[in-house]
Amino acid sequence: KIKLSFKNKKTKISQSLYKFIDINGKVVAIGPITNADTQIAMQQLAIGIYILKVNQNNKELKTFKIIKK
Repeated sequence: KIKLSFKNKKTKISQSLYKFIDINGKVVAIGPITNADTQIAMQQLAIGIYILKVNQNNKELKTFKIIKK
């Protein structure tokens, strides 16, 4: 699992979501961010390299490169 934590607890997380995108550009998982410490399960994803994008109100907040082994 991946744990997302918002350090600034004043950040409103309403209308926030995450997207996993594979190296081919296909969105393979998407879901809501429900609280300041959200855990995202990855067991359904195949081994590989992914981009994790965190968005709020259709604006990109942060992007991460994830390598699942």
